[in-house]
Amino acid sequence: MKKHVFPMLMLSLILIMFTGYSNLIKKGEAQFSVNGQNSLSAKFIPLEEAVNDITLIEPENLAGDEYEEAMNAAKQLLKEPIGTPPVPPDINLKCATGDAAKKLGGVYYTRLIQPEDEVSRRLLKAAQQLLLASSDEETKEKAHRATEMALRVFKRNFKKADNLIRAHKPNPDKFVAVARASLRMCTDGAQLGVETPFESYALVFGDWALKVVDKYLDEVRNNHDYRAISAVWEMSKQAQLIGVNFSTSEFLEKMRGVYIFKADFDVSCWVSTPEGQMRVMLKGNVDLKADSIFSIMGEGKGEYESYSGPHQNRRWMELPNSYSVTMRLLEFKPCEGTVKLSVDKIGAEKETWVCPELAKLGGRFTAPSKEVYLFVKTVADQLFQGNRGEGGGFSFSMPIQNLQAEMCNGNFTQTGTINTPDGNLPASITYNVTITHTSK
Repeated sequence: MKKHVFPMLMLSLILIMFTGYSNLIKKGEAQFSVNGQNSLSAKFIPLEEAVNDITLIEPENLAGDEYEEAMNAAKQLLKEPIGTPPVPPDINLKCATGDAAKKLGGVYYTRLIQPEDEVSRRLLKAAQQLLLASSDEETKEKAHRATEMALRVFKRNFKKADNLIRAHKPNPDKFVAVARASLRMCTDGAQLGVETPFESYALVFGDWALKVVDKYLDEVRNNHDYRAISAVWEMSKQAQLIGVNFSTSEFLEKMRGVYIFKADFDVSCWVSTPEGQMRVMLKGNVDLKADSIFSIMGEGKGEYESYSGPHQNRRWMELPNSYSVTMRLLEFKPCEGTVKLSVDKIGAEKETWVCPELAKLGGRFTAPSKEVYLFVKTVADQLFQGNRGEGGGFSFSMPIQNLQAEMCNGNFTQTGTINTPDGNLPASITYNVTITHTSK
C-alpha cells in the first residue's frame, strides 16, 4: 500500500485546490488523509509573503561587483613582475607545411599572452556590463577606467615579445613561432586601441627572415640539400602572411646566387622508311636560375649533331642546325623527391634538307614544305603525346637525388608508329636529360 501513497497524495492535493481546503491553504495551513490511514500536514507560504521575501539584485550591483573584482585582479597582476615567456616551439621550414606552422604558432600565442589576456578580457566585459546596466556619469567613468586598465594590462605582453626576440634571434627554428606571436599580438592590441610596436617589429623580423634565408641557402650551396629550397619558399610565404617587412629584390638576389643549375640533354630519334632507317642525334644544354621567388627557369640551345640514312635516299639533312630551348622547373617537391621539367620544344622549328633530284630548284629545301616534313619535331610530337605540357611543349617528371650535385637524371623513350607524308612509319625517340647543381 505504501508504494501508492505518493500518487494518491498528489491527486488529493489537486482535489483540495477546488474544494474548501483552498481557504485553509490561503491561511497557510492544511491537513488531509488518505483512506483514513495516512495523514499529511503542509505549511504553505502565502503568495504575497513569498514575493515580499525575494531579494532582487539590481543589474547595477551585479556589474559593479564584477567591476570591482576585475579591477582588483588587474591591480594584483600589475604588482607582479612580467613572467618569463614560455619557450617557443621549433618550427623547421624544411618539409614543413603552412598548416603545421599556423597550428603550432597559434597554440604558442595562446600560452604566451596569459594571464594578461584573461584579465584584460574580464575588464572589458565588466566595462560593457556597466554601460548596459546604467548610463549615468559615474557608471560611464567606471567603464572608462576598466577599459584603460585593460589596455595597460595587455601592454605587458609586448615586454614578453621583446624578451623573446632578444633570446632567440636569429635562430631559424624559432623564427615562425616568435614572429607569428609578436605580430599577432600587435594586431590584437590595435583592435583594443593599444599603441603597438608593429612597424619596429616588422623591420626586426624582416632582418631575421633574411638571416634565416642565408642559413637555408648555405645548405643548398654547400650540401646540395634541395629540401632547403622548399624552406626558402616557405619562409617567403610565411613572411608575407604574417606581415614581415623584407626586401623582395634582396631576397631574390640571394636566391639567384645559389639556384644555379645546368641541364644537359641529348635526343636520339629514328624513322624506318622503305629505303632504310633515317636517324638524327641532337644535344644541347640550358642554364637554369631563379627567375622569381618561386620559379627556376632558363634558356639554352639545342643542336643537330648527326644524321644518317640509306645511300639511295633521295634527301638528307644538312648540318649543323641549332635552335633555342626554354626550360622551367615545375612542381618542385624536394621533400617528396620529385620535380617536373618543362621543355618548350624538342627539335627545331625549321630544318634544312638537300635533295639532288630537285637540283634544278636549288637542291635545298627548308622543312616543313610540301616535299619535306620536320623530322625530329614530327617524331617528338607524335610519340611524346603523353608528355605534353598544359601550356604547350613537353613535361617530364623526374626523381630528385638529394645531397647530390647531380640533382636529376632522366631517360625517356617512346617507340611506335607515326604518320608522315610517306605514310605510317615505325619510329622511336629517346630523350635523356641531366640536371646538375653548379653554384659554388
